[in-house]
Amino acid sequence: MKGKSMVKFLLSKNEIGTLLPLVIMAIVVGSINRNFLSIGNIIDILRTTSFTFIVAAPLTFLLIAADMDLSIGAVTSLGGIVAAFALKAGLPVPGAILLALGAGAAAGLIKAFIIVYGALPAFIVTLGLQYVFNGIISITTQGMPISGFPDSFKILGQARLFGIIHYTILFAIVVGIVFYVLLTKTKFGRSVFAVGGNVETAYLAGINVKRVQITIHVMVSVFSALAGVLMASRFASAQANAGSGTELIIMAAVIIGGTSLFGGVGTVVGSAIGCVLLVVISNGLILMRIPSFWQNLIYGLILLISIAIDKYRQKINQAGQ
Repeated sequence: MKGKSMVKFLLSKNEIGTLLPLVIMAIVVGSINRNFLSIGNIIDILRTTSFTFIVAAPLTFLLIAADMDLSIGAVTSLGGIVAAFALKAGLPVPGAILLALGAGAAAGLIKAFIIVYGALPAFIVTLGLQYVFNGIISITTQGMPISGFPDSFKILGQARLFGIIHYTILFAIVVGIVFYVLLTKTKFGRSVFAVGGNVETAYLAGINVKRVQITIHVMVSVFSALAGVLMASRFASAQANAGSGTELIIMAAVIIGGTSLFGGVGTVVGSAIGCVLLVVISNGLILMRIPSFWQNLIYGLILLISIAIDKYRQKINQAGQ
């Protein structure tokens, strides 16, 4: 009984339930291949995590508000492509980045208005827009990558502070702090939890539910576009499929981190740990020389398990009320 109580306790705690498998994974992989715990590999893990967490942080808000978005991968690709076309047209780097973020904001507004004012399911709307955005990218690029960027643009995704820490890691830390404060210390954060907990109650409490929903959708798309810009900078090339498949991986990371798929529960810190865990799994498979095609199977199983744990957490919370 004591063992069952401990498992129940761990599963009921957002961050602990995610941190435990991360620690176990690190110990297992580190014991098999000591290179896993090297400074270089840890920095590489954090660098890879930074791209997903920049999207996961605002996505945490969206899931807490009992909403979802399957178009984030397409918007990520869109952000990189728009920035690339702007740079090739001679626009300065700041202007190209702003244009890319503007494209993300426009995508978010389109998505939000259809969902909020059209009263249509977010799953169907964002899935449809995913195909629309990917179609626009394919038509404009003919599926070909865009390269030949100035060095001032490449610095964003390739340069390191003091020759050690990549700028993208610093960007992710700043994003994490901002969204953590926004969620836990502001009226807007409380409104997000209220909307996710019960829309009707939030409305009766005087919260502008539609404005909160629209704001979150726009935030998710803007930061998805930012991730696309940083990816284009890192690889010195804007790929038409840069964000392909990332939507489910990032959503899995957020859910694994303790954010409920059913709304009302979640933390930015948990999402950060969830992002690190998935990158550690991918990195660990490589270091353990397990074929990379196992990754999709493992990610799929993790997503199913995380949803089951989320449902179990809900059951525990309801029993405790």
